[in-house]
Amino acid sequence: MQPTWQRYTSALPPNAQAIIEPDPYADHPGRARRGRWRMRFRERFAPLPDPLTGWTGAGDPLSSLMLEFATREAAEAYCRGRGLSFITHDKPRRRPVQPALQAFQLSAMAPLCCWPTGPHARCCGNYPVLADPGPIQGRGTAADPHHHAGLS
Repeated sequence: MQPTWQRYTSALPPNAQAIIEPDPYADHPGRARRGRWRMRFRERFAPLPDPLTGWTGAGDPLSSLMLEFATREAAEAYCRGRGLSFITHDKPRRRPVQPALQAFQLSAMAPLCCWPTGPHARCCGNYPVLADPGPIQGRGTAADPHHHAGLS
């Protein structure tokens, strides 16, 4: 038979499960928190609305508990030392972000009058394919833009 004090060696409930994951704030610029890991607990209860205020709150007191560690191994050792079950999430793979176009890069592209629809036949003579559009149907000839067919 165990003494009474040995039955309560942990204040954590037996169904508590830790989640070890990279610190999400480490992705922000700066090197202060880079490489940090955090341990939080999986929610055991669904959130419930407060009857007085209507705000949604967590019924689990462990939901507000979070510990930070310098390395993943330190967080795992902490959980093993206390007999706490845990799962580990790795960093998600991120696609490289394309930088925005700068002013010097826009000069090689179409003029701003043609953006975002593309080069126009009338205003952009820099494009050989569109330099001579020819007569436009229903608007007269290229030599006399005010001449309308059928009104002479």
